[in-house]
Amino acid sequence: MIAIHLNPNTMLSKLNTWMSSFQRSTSNGRFIPFVDGLRFLAIVPVVLQHASERLIKYNEQLQVQAWEVDAHFLVSRGAIGVIIFFTLSGFILSLPFAGEKKAFSYRKYIGRRLTRLEPPFIFWMSLFALILIVRGELPFAELASRWLASIFYSHTAIYGEFSVINPVAWSLEVEIQYYLIAPFLALLYFNQSDKRFRRAALGIIILLFLAYQHALGWHLFPLKSSLLGHLQHFLIGMLLADVYKNETAWVNRKSLIYDILVPISLLIMAYTWTEEFGKTIVMNLALTSSFIAAFKGKYFIQFLSLKWITIIGGMCYTIYLIHLPLLEMLYSFIGTYGQSTSWSWQLTISLLIALPLILLSSLIGYKMIEQPFMRKSPKLLGRLLSSFKTSGNSLKRQEA
Repeated sequence: MIAIHLNPNTMLSKLNTWMSSFQRSTSNGRFIPFVDGLRFLAIVPVVLQHASERLIKYNEQLQVQAWEVDAHFLVSRGAIGVIIFFTLSGFILSLPFAGEKKAFSYRKYIGRRLTRLEPPFIFWMSLFALILIVRGELPFAELASRWLASIFYSHTAIYGEFSVINPVAWSLEVEIQYYLIAPFLALLYFNQSDKRFRRAALGIIILLFLAYQHALGWHLFPLKSSLLGHLQHFLIGMLLADVYKNETAWVNRKSLIYDILVPISLLIMAYTWTEEFGKTIVMNLALTSSFIAAFKGKYFIQFLSLKWITIIGGMCYTIYLIHLPLLEMLYSFIGTYGQSTSWSWQLTISLLIALPLILLSSLIGYKMIEQPFMRKSPKLLGRLLSSFKTSGNSLKRQEA
């Protein structure tokens, strides 16, 4: 017989190496663990909300019992995860401008987007469009038109409704609208050398924007699903980036009080996410405090920095793109063959199937489709630019 000796330390080392291979690559090479932890915090309520909605959609006999109302309400507030994503984008895109002033190239900035984030987006949207073609749910010409509108981030603006190919793409349309102007807003903001002045001015601008937003109806659909409905969240992210980058001594003084503030802030966000002006102000204050708690909390930041949390959070783009079609498939099956029980019990049981399915699919999709463009996009961009230059020089020589 051959004796097999397993060294626990060796196994742990290999597991750690394998897990590290999933760590998200950043454009500047500096990895901030709690940022991906916040991405995890944002994606979880989104998935839970969509799971609950599909469960009810495909099981007409299912009813929420009186004792389940509060839990159902909190799960239905999953859209606060999207708001956290918007604020994170404002935070991340502002960080490079919050420190020492460096040369900035808008072309490289846009190129990074085109070569890193577009390929996975186009791949999944095309795959889901093909599935709809096979199922024959829409005429080919109309589906092709809606696919084009979706991949150019304009479906909601053109059709006045979410993308039929993948409804979650509406938030990516908002993201790209901010992405295009983010550097100019950040340069304008951080060029103000007086920290107190620029922060106070930004706070006033956010309040005034909220007032105009509600006065002009920008907080209502369909403008609600555009930058006009969410600019305040990105601006809060910019303000938080300023504090995080330029108040390091204060940020590094951790306290248990901020850990306690986290669930309180999230609950306030859940209960104040409405179209009412007063509650909207309270929600944005709670949003700001939840992020500050992530900086300042003694234990919360440690939780956000756990390796498995940061890995799942780092895959949030892939999870976001594929989770809804997977949930549609799963819950249409459950609705056909499943047994009707209470909402909470059936959601719990179904999530034991849905969450591993989403996670495994996301691991594969992230590793094979998204991650390669994270690591190779700068080189790919350089090759593309070089080829354009070479082609241009060849044309000039031919014309000469």
